[in-house]
Amino acid sequence: MSSQRESTITITPGQNRKRAIFAALACVVVLAVTILSFLPGRDKHALHTTGRFHSLGHLLAFSIVALLAVRISRSVFVLILVFIGSLLFGFGIESAEHLVYHNLLEWKDVLVDALGVIGGTLIGLLTAPKEDSEGKAREV
Repeated sequence: MSSQRESTITITPGQNRKRAIFAALACVVVLAVTILSFLPGRDKHALHTTGRFHSLGHLLAFSIVALLAVRISRSVFVLILVFIGSLLFGFGIESAEHLVYHNLLEWKDVLVDALGVIGGTLIGLLTAPKEDSEGKAREV
């Protein structure tokens, strides 16, 4: 029982509201990444999602997804599941693009997506509200 208590944080109503906002933002970002990934090539060029800043876009998108996932997670177990899910989302998007467009699997994009997830998770953990001695999250 003590291990469960150590990995779960007591949440206040204000924190639940913030968690709901972060969850909604995460859904919007995931939906946007999915839609942008499957636009026709001419639309991707028009929106400048290809070219010089392509990798930076991947890095930022997946960093934001991971950062929001950290803010949503109530326990270490959920955080690990969401972290793995974010990695799989990046790989899944690239695999689906490969299957839909019959192009080569872009391993560079998979790597950049993974780096974004790792970076966003670390930033989220480093900037998360601190806990007091009773395990309650304090506002920063």
